[in-house]
Amino acid sequence: MTTHKPISQPAVLAILPFALTTFVLATQAHAATDPRDATRLAACVAKAETKPEEALEDGFVWRSQGGAIYAEQCIAIARIEGGDIGGGAERLTALASAPDAGDEESRAMILSRAANAWMMIEEYAAAQKALDAALKLKPGEPDLLLDRARAKAGQSKWAEAQTDLTACLSVRPLDVLALRLRAETLLQQKSYDAAELDIAQALRLAPKDVDNWLVRGRIQEARRLGRAPD
Repeated sequence: MTTHKPISQPAVLAILPFALTTFVLATQAHAATDPRDATRLAACVAKAETKPEEALEDGFVWRSQGGAIYAEQCIAIARIEGGDIGGGAERLTALASAPDAGDEESRAMILSRAANAWMMIEEYAAAQKALDAALKLKPGEPDLLLDRARAKAGQSKWAEAQTDLTACLSVRPLDVLALRLRAETLLQQKSYDAAELDIAQALRLAPKDVDNWLVRGRIQEARRLGRAPD
């Protein structure tokens, strides 16, 4: 597997928590040829969070009934939730190229799932590769841009992550998570004034969010030290 430079633990606080439901479930219904497929897949995802073995069995039964790509996603997600994160991520990545993977939106959603799984095990390069492919299918999708920024930050590609976050914020200027992560990328590049502007906006929008205050404190400490805190 590709090696990477892990992101520092404090910087992780600025990153959107890893989840398999971002972007994907929000638009899954639009991609399914049969709405019942989307409903069944959502049920599988929900069950996998607490009962991954049962969800895996459901996936196998569904596949035997002709569930095709949706059943395969159910199986992969159940494996991820059951602890086989790398195996599930690899399966999802492969599924996105399957002949029956569906339209561009469907393929992008599968790749989004795969990327979030890769990031759960800090395989940020693999996550970025999946998101690069997803954004070719859905250019400018803000959730995908935010996720790719996380993947790039995980590799300490701060300037590239900043670019993706700026693109995300051009569509969703009040996105607190994007503002906080961009503040972190700016902090890592010693652009303290710009970092403070972003985190100040994040605090105006979400004054009770502890992570916002933590990033603000890191920026203040960086000014004092003349470098980004470890």
